[in-house]
Amino acid sequence: MVSFSPRPPFNSSLHLLKRLHKTALPMTSSQSTISYALQHRITLYAQLPIISQDQPVRVKRTGTADIIAFGRGGTYILRNSVRREIRKVSPVFSYNEGWRNTLHVRVVGDTRGNNLSDIIGFGSDGVYISHNNGDNTFGTADRSAAGFDSDEGWNNANHIRCVADLRKKGYVDLLGFGDQGVYVSKNNGDGSFAPAEVVLTDFGYGGKAGQWRIERHLRFIADTTGNGLPDIVGFGEENVFSATNKGDGTFNPAQKLNVGNAFTVSNGWEVGLHPRMLAHVSGDKRVDIIGFGPDGVYVSYNNGDGTYRPAKRVLEENDFSPAKGWKGSQHPRFVVDITGDGCADIVGFGHNGVWVAKNRGDGMNFESPKLVLEEFGVAQGWQGETNPRFVVDITGDGCADIVGFGKDGVYVSYSNGDGTFGQPEKLTPNDEFSENSGWDADHTVRQVVNLFQ
Repeated sequence: MVSFSPRPPFNSSLHLLKRLHKTALPMTSSQSTISYALQHRITLYAQLPIISQDQPVRVKRTGTADIIAFGRGGTYILRNSVRREIRKVSPVFSYNEGWRNTLHVRVVGDTRGNNLSDIIGFGSDGVYISHNNGDNTFGTADRSAAGFDSDEGWNNANHIRCVADLRKKGYVDLLGFGDQGVYVSKNNGDGSFAPAEVVLTDFGYGGKAGQWRIERHLRFIADTTGNGLPDIVGFGEENVFSATNKGDGTFNPAQKLNVGNAFTVSNGWEVGLHPRMLAHVSGDKRVDIIGFGPDGVYVSYNNGDGTYRPAKRVLEENDFSPAKGWKGSQHPRFVVDITGDGCADIVGFGHNGVWVAKNRGDGMNFESPKLVLEEFGVAQGWQGETNPRFVVDITGDGCADIVGFGKDGVYVSYSNGDGTFGQPEKLTPNDEFSENSGWDADHTVRQVVNLFQ
């Protein structure tokens, strides 16, 4: 067990002043998304989880972000506290125990409604849960649900598995995009789950479920109507669709969204080149659609009722696009509030560092991109999936910070609250969770989550 004391998250006078300033203003809730592999690692903010492929993690705005890492020899956590400690909390969910990134999904979520995030693993023969004890330890991993398992054909090449509170109960249900459509396993309220059922014959891999493909079609879960229930949004071959949540763990039939000629395969958008995500761009607590297309950044604004306006380009032609050298997972792009005004900004990790296009605060316009930090880029040795980067609130001041898993350790750059970031500071004393100590995208998973909500 390694202990260390980097800069405490709440003791900086700068962050204290920012927090005092924000307490005098009405604050907008925020929300989190993390997308793996096919769509980089994305962290956004809002009140309910925005969940995306292909290995989603539920992260809330409440509290400050922690690190959980599924390694070769076990599961480790690094709590965000004044005295930070790296702890091995379980031998399970690890590579040596048979867990594979191609077959299995590991996430966190509150399964009992006690504001503690448990470890949830979609394994070979079912879903395993290790309950959070609330004292930086976790219980034994028990098989808590059947279904969603790789022995029955579920895999990360064809299917998506995640967790979300689908019924506003305060605890998560299990959800998967499988062969026959959308599958849901409802939480019984005590951390056990009912058998999985097909609740919607759409958004799935099979022919009768729409022939949705991981490598072509993105699928998200997010609240599009503002009623607190997460809906499904899917980017199909020719159209974008939404299936609203009925509140009982099922969904209404998918409806085509009027987003114009953007975001889809038929309009030239590719999963590997053009990230798309849901974010609170306009600050009205209803997610908008934002995409990094072939010729620039496009936004389709939510009308407030789950319908959308035709997409429009919000930056100069080709900004953050392949035409200006931005390439897939080599250059992760995020949409997240880094100023604390409730409106998401654009953050991109380019070749020579971190670029930011600030939201002007009206939700409709962005400032021109600026290079704000010559770190975390390809030129500084950061590479795609080898060195995952997250944008998430570390200090609890409502402004998202940068967390990066570098060659020799974990680094953080704190947000200054004005669209810029401070110089990187090393969180780990040695090379924990890093490339040098054997952490890679093929055998391990590193995530930034809230373990205590």
